[in-house]
Order: sequence, then structure tokens, then C-alpha cells
Amino acid sequence: MDRNLNDIVGVVYFPSGEAEETVQLKPKDKQNKSDTLFLYFSVITADILIFVKGCSIVWTSPVIPQLMSNNSDVNPLNEPITTAEISLLAGLTALSLVLGTLLFGKLPDTLGRKNTLLSISMMILITNLVMVFFGIHVYVYIICRSIQQLGYGLLLASLPIYVNEITEDHNRAKYGCLTMFFLPLGNLYGYLVGPLTSVKWFTFLNAAPLIPQMILFHLLVPESPIHTAAKGDRVTTIRTLKKLRGNKSEEEILQDYVKIQESLKSGSRDSSVGGLKKLFGSRGSRMGVLIGFGVCLSQHVSGVPVVMSFLAPIFNEANTSLSGNEVGMLVGAVKLVFFFITAAVVGRFGRRPLVLISCMGTAVSLVFITVYFYLNATNAPIVQSIRWLPLVSILVYISFYSLGLGSIPCSLLSELFPSDIRATGSCFVMTIVGVFIIIIVSSFPLLSVSLGVHFCTGMYSAGSFVCFAFMYFLLPETRGKSFLEIQHILSKISGKHSMTDVE
Repeated sequence: MDRNLNDIVGVVYFPSGEAEETVQLKPKDKQNKSDTLFLYFSVITADILIFVKGCSIVWTSPVIPQLMSNNSDVNPLNEPITTAEISLLAGLTALSLVLGTLLFGKLPDTLGRKNTLLSISMMILITNLVMVFFGIHVYVYIICRSIQQLGYGLLLASLPIYVNEITEDHNRAKYGCLTMFFLPLGNLYGYLVGPLTSVKWFTFLNAAPLIPQMILFHLLVPESPIHTAAKGDRVTTIRTLKKLRGNKSEEEILQDYVKIQESLKSGSRDSSVGGLKKLFGSRGSRMGVLIGFGVCLSQHVSGVPVVMSFLAPIFNEANTSLSGNEVGMLVGAVKLVFFFITAAVVGRFGRRPLVLISCMGTAVSLVFITVYFYLNATNAPIVQSIRWLPLVSILVYISFYSLGLGSIPCSLLSELFPSDIRATGSCFVMTIVGVFIIIIVSSFPLLSVSLGVHFCTGMYSAGSFVCFAFMYFLLPETRGKSFLEIQHILSKISGKHSMTDVE
């Protein structure tokens, strides 16, 4: 019998019955094969975008002092930047991050996952080059950085979708964490390169990795097989599966293709309903929105946007022996190490336990930070002997955050929705979370002045404890499960039970 997949046409068998009876298309005890080098190459090439975003996050740290200088050899502007302009540079870009997911959330479905990521790369590269060649006025930086954040907002929703769709059930978690590993790597790159270069050179070096990334991504990296299958392109889908899973036999590739078709068939039921109406049309999708919102919000309720944005002022008030830049480099290195650890162990331990440990660890660490800043604000005598406490607590906090909350939620989010509304669901959740990010970051200066830093950190600690309780009762374990199995689990979730009962 000729088993060449290119000769298979027309008919794909879909077993009848309930979802739980059809999702397992291969024996449970079959050993998973090692990942191919081409899969690693495809994921890492796409992940360069996250690396550039990581550098962009810390771009202001070395650049703002140079823009405030009166020395024309250091400052490319005609005059030093003002406090109001600094506020605009930070505030408008944060708003653009939210608008990016709100306005362009359907692009991964219309343009395709690959073309959407290429468009984001082009947008970021062009705006950085505009700042390099025409950055003689602060408003050039404000406009270009705002445009970039539109792309970064879309990136946070579309890249995890692409990575999850080219990987398999047994390795999605590993590659999702590997993707987020590039974020602290970009942070550290920015902290190291920024202080050593001029504004123009640092701006160019920020985007320079996108030049080879775009070439390689366009020429060599395939479109998501789920997207091509959804468009009815069987030949391209099978060809892509062969490239990504070249260590499998043709029978196994066909099995994977049938599995994708079954997932698409399940997601296409009631396809006449679209957009947000379909997103909230089933219990599974509604629970996906709720859980995705809770998990992604927990990243920011823990206070990490404030810690990263106001690290220097916080440590100036703490009166430690290290400067803000020194603490920034130390925090960047610690984040990098623990993001790598998470990527290495998440496939063995699963997402749920790592996220829960991470959330509880950040909550407890913030308790110690809150106690120190309260004692410092009240001039307690014991403060002189515990000046080391805020530094140690911040590093422990960053370690626990990086162990789960920092790397897992974005990858987990795109697993919670069927393929036909995956982009809509991810972008909807990220848009709502983005509003909370703006509130959390913008409220810190006012609250810290009027009520004290200890009030803010105490509030973040309380929020982390609440998020821990939420995730303990609702967050499912998705390790090794297909998208169809995850939807079946979500449809059965009851607020009365921990998800360990339905795994």
C-alpha cells in the first residue's frame, strides 16, 4: 500500500461521540520524541521580537539622563527634555500598548500568524530608524515609541498563539517559557549596552536584531499549521508538519493532521456566531476569559510594573548602598536565570504548581518589603541594622516572579480558547489587563507620596494573596493536553472544586 501523504486526498475521518472520546489519537504510553532542530530554529527566530521588546522596556533607563543633558554631544535634542515631556514619553506609550491589542486583535486571523509577526517586526524597525535619523525633537521619540507599543501590544497576544500552534501538546509549556526567557535577556542587554552608547546608537542596536530576524523568518520559518489547515490548505499544512516534526513517520504526521482537523471541526461549530459574541457564547470560552484575565492580571497585581519602572526611586528611599542602575543590572541577571530555570522545569512540573508557588512567593516577599518601608517611614531604630532587607527581598521577589508569573501566563492564555477565536480571546483579555496596568503604574507616584511606599507594596502583597486563591480554585493544569481537551476541561469547571479534581 502506498503511504505517501501527498497521495492522500479528500476524506478525513472524524470519530463520532463526545470530545473526550476523540481527542486521544495516539496511545498515552507512547514516548514523545525529541524536538527537531527546525522547531527550535522557528521558535527562537520568532522570539527575537520578544528580545527586542525586552530591550525597549529598559530603553528609557539609560536614555532619559542623556536627553536631560545640556551637552549637545550627548543629547541629540535641541534642548534638555522636561519633566512633562518625560511623562508624555512614558504615559502615551503605555496607552498605545492597550490600543494595540484592541485595534489589531483580528490581524492574526486575517493576515495569518506569520505575516502578523513580520508586520510587527517591520513596524518596530522602521520607527527605530526614524528615531535614529530624525530624532532631533522629543516628539519624534514620543510618536515613534507610541507606534511601537501598538505593535508590542499585538505581539503579546499573537506570538504565544504562533508558538503554541507550531509546537505539540507535550512541549508547548517548554517553548512558551522559552519565549518569555527572551524578555529578561533583552532587559539585561539594554541595561548593559545602553549606558555605554549614545542615544542614536542604542536606539539602532535595540532594533538591529530584527534585520536578520525578518529575513530568516520570511524565507525559512513556516506559517502555523493550524492556520493553514483552517484556510483549507491541506498540502501546505502537511508540508509544514513534516518540517516541524521531521523525526516522525508519515503515519504519525497524518495522525497529527487529523488531530488538527478534529480540533478545527470542534471550534467551527456555531461558526455563524463570531467575534465577542462567540467568545462569550459557551461556558468553556467564558471560563477561558475569566481564567486568562485572572492569570495575566496576577502578573501586574504583584507590582512588577512598578518595581521595574520605579526601581531607582524605590531604592533611593530605601537608603541601601547600591544605586538604581546597579540594582537594575542585578535584577535583570536574576530574572534571566530564573526564567531559564522555568523553561527547563515547566515540562516536568506543569504550569499550575509553578504559577501557584510563584504567586505565593511574591506575596510573602512583598510582606517583608512592606514591613521594612513602614519601619523606615516611622524612623524605627531597628532599620539601621536591616538595611540589607529590601535588596534581599526584592531579589527573592523577582526570583519567585520569574519562576512562574513572569513567563507562564502569556503562553497559557492562548491555550484557553478554540482556534477560531484564539486571537480574539487573547487580545480581549490583554486589552482589559492593559487598562489595569495603566492604573497600577500611574497610581504609584501619587499613592507613594500621600500614603507611603509601604502602603503600595502592602496593597500589591494583598493582591497577590487574592490571586493565589483565585488560581488555586480555578486554574487548570494544561500540561500535555490538546487544545480540545483543554476546552472540555474548561466547560466542566465548577467554582466549588479545585482543578486537580478534573485533570
